[in-house]
Amino acid sequence: MQEEKLILFGCDDPENLAIVMNSLKGSVFFNHNIVTTSRIPELASISKSITADLVISCFRNNQAVLSEFNSFVKRPEIPLLCLTKKNETERLRWSTNSIVFTYPLEHAGNAEHLNSRINSIFLLSSGAEKKYRQNSFADAAIQQGQSNNTRNMSRIILELDQKVDILMKVKDRITNLFPKVDDPVRTELTYIANSIKSSVNNNNLWEDFKLYFVKTNPDFLFKLAQKYPALTQNDLKYCCYLKMNMSNDDIRNLLGINQESVRTHKYRLKKKLELSKDQSLRSYLQSVN
Repeated sequence: MQEEKLILFGCDDPENLAIVMNSLKGSVFFNHNIVTTSRIPELASISKSITADLVISCFRNNQAVLSEFNSFVKRPEIPLLCLTKKNETERLRWSTNSIVFTYPLEHAGNAEHLNSRINSIFLLSSGAEKKYRQNSFADAAIQQGQSNNTRNMSRIILELDQKVDILMKVKDRITNLFPKVDDPVRTELTYIANSIKSSVNNNNLWEDFKLYFVKTNPDFLFKLAQKYPALTQNDLKYCCYLKMNMSNDDIRNLLGINQESVRTHKYRLKKKLELSKDQSLRSYLQSVN
């Protein structure tokens, strides 16, 4: 079964309107519905509220429609068929982004010829419609993938942050036990506390984080390391956190440093990246793709 087409037809001459409508009636090429209007402002208004498969313009001032056509329609691949008076076609101008066809108004009464021309336009535009849908689906898939990656990154960071927080609380509780135990036990607890402190700064946490980060930003670390070979691993960590637009408090907790150290690290990093005093380190890193 043929898909039904929706045609938006604008015409300010009742006689021409009747001729074209009569030609379109009972077309054997395509099933269709027609919405008509006699004023250009109404054509613009209606075209924004419906998704037509074709717009037909038959106004005394077709140029006014052509000049604003891109702002009329919902999607750029919708075609416009302009029914032109004698010698009018050569004077008409339209945007290079518009899909525009012309047809002599004097032949509008030839139903078979007009319908054949319109059917050809539908066949051409169906390819553009298919491409539009494919691009829309592709864009939606990319956006969904980026959204999922962002959520996964947030989850990983939260888990790492919680691990660090728990480990530090355990370390503090062990340290509080020092005065209450004898020397052999204190020695053992000291060993455990130091192991915990070492685990907090363990590279495995960074490697886990980096594994997920690189999936979302595949070239970021490579470009930074290539352009600024003097950057340390801690520098790269800090850059990643800023790239993700994390707050200074979150960065402080993940790196296990105080607020003053964050500011110092930021200052030194700007020097390594050769940024001026007025340049934003966070904005610069977020612009690196």
